[in-house]
Formats: sequence, C-alpha cells, structure tokens
Amino acid sequence: MYTSQTDETLAAISSTDPAAAEALLLRYKNFVKKIVRPYFIMGADQEDLMQEGMVGLYKAIREYKADNAATFATFAATCIKNQVFTTIKNASRKKHSPLNTYISIDDNNNDTIDITDNSQNPESLLINRESKTHLEKIVNTSLTPLESAILEHFLLGLSYAEIASALGIAPKSVDNALFRIRRKVAKHL
Repeated sequence: MYTSQTDETLAAISSTDPAAAEALLLRYKNFVKKIVRPYFIMGADQEDLMQEGMVGLYKAIREYKADNAATFATFAATCIKNQVFTTIKNASRKKHSPLNTYISIDDNNNDTIDITDNSQNPESLLINRESKTHLEKIVNTSLTPLESAILEHFLLGLSYAEIASALGIAPKSVDNALFRIRRKVAKHL
C-alpha cells in the first residue's frame, strides 16, 4: 500500500512543493485515522484527535529525511503517535480540569450543566440525569473491581504509570483494562 520508494520521493518533494505535501496529507489520512482510533480525550471529539494526528503527519512530512533508516510510514506513525500522546497528556493535566468539567448549579441534586451551553432546560437536565444514571449503572454492573479502580484513577487524571504504581500492576495491564472498559461501555451504549 505504502511503498518506501514512493514515500521517500514524496517526502523529499514535499519539503519544497506544497502540492506534494497536500497529496501526502491526503494519501495518509486513513493511516492517521487508524492510529488515532483507539485514543480519546475526555471532553473532546474523535475529530479533535484526528486533527492532532494530521498535525503530527505534517510535522513528519516537514522533518523526514530520505536517508533515514526508517521508511516514511514508520517515521510518520511515530510522529503522529507522539503528537496524539502529547495532546492527551496536556488535556489530562489538572490545570485544564476546569475547562474539561462541568459546574454544578445546584448542590442538592448533582445536576450539572455544561458551562458552554446556555440553552439548558428542565427537559435536558432530566435527560442528562437519566443518561448519567444509565452510564453509572453500566459501569457498576459490567466492570470488574480492578477495572473500576483503574477507571477511577484514570478519571482523576493519573497517567498509566501512576495508576500501575498505585495499584501494584504493570502499565500494560492498565492499558488493557482501559481498552476493555471502553469496549464494555461502548457495547452498552
């Protein structure tokens, strides 16, 4: 699908030819989708991660040297992943939590309103409360105790390594558990 000779030629041309760079961006768009698909940022769309992946691809096009030992596809995959990981890490910082969370307007009910949406009405509040209850039920009934603990730590903004250290497990186990959690929640939704 992606031949190294063609990639090297396009990468060499793309540094001076905007049309070649555009062609390379279009050619690798599905490649970027494949890489960013398993990741997500709380409070953001998958399209946001796709844009970050495209930024990583653009950086790869600019920085790739034809004399590298790696093919362009390998180099681009690394650049895309680095860009996505940096974005996820920055978004999960505690200093960004006010931007990524909701503000309660009523301390008695636990009803929350998105601070960016001024059109909330009682019907929307009820639907949000029912959705929240449904999601909590899914999480409480379908997750194992370890998965629940990992999810709790993850939602606090801890990295995989921090979660693994806190729970005394390997970071790969955290990654696997988060994948299972996403799959279980998606199945029920």
